[in-house]
Amino acid sequence: MKAKVALNLTYLKPREQLAKFQAAINKCTGNTAIGTTNPTLTNCQSSLDAAKGVLDNIDAEELKLTNLRVQRDQSLEMAMSAYGLLGSFVENKSNGDPAVITSAGFDVAGTRTPAPPVEQVLNLVLTAGDHDGAVDASWNRDRSARSYEVQTSPDPMSAVSWVANQVAVRSSCTINSQTSGSKLWVRVRAIGADGPGLWSDPAMITVA
Repeated sequence: MKAKVALNLTYLKPREQLAKFQAAINKCTGNTAIGTTNPTLTNCQSSLDAAKGVLDNIDAEELKLTNLRVQRDQSLEMAMSAYGLLGSFVENKSNGDPAVITSAGFDVAGTRTPAPPVEQVLNLVLTAGDHDGAVDASWNRDRSARSYEVQTSPDPMSAVSWVANQVAVRSSCTINSQTSGSKLWVRVRAIGADGPGLWSDPAMITVA
């Protein structure tokens, strides 16, 4: 029986797949037993470099997004600290007069502003988790949300293929125990005081 080529890509992450491709290109270069290849090694290297460039861009954008979220949290903390100090100043100046407090744009203690209804979850992003079969999911935070409902679906996705996965209390979660190499669809909705909001647009990832 003649030997056949085994690509063995199923359980590899994208960069590991490219590493196997690069190793094959390197081994074929100058290999007299192989000769001139079809596709050419130049075309192979070009397609590999293009894929690697996209992965590099994704990594850079994900790092940028992570840094922006850190900056967001830091800047919000500073702004809310200043807001609290201004509130203390207004309180002292008001001598307990609620009209003065409200005239300065603050709420009077003992009154609560009802939370607005939750909105559709936006910017759902899926990335490979820290171990095989894990998927990390993150999305924009909804300040009115008490929690988030996460559902998953195998591929192909349909209206009846969704199943409950977990309830997250933050705007991120890890989906574990998925089959490496399979395609996974995910959607999320926020749960507020008045019930759930709209489902996010579904996102898909090939599980590493």
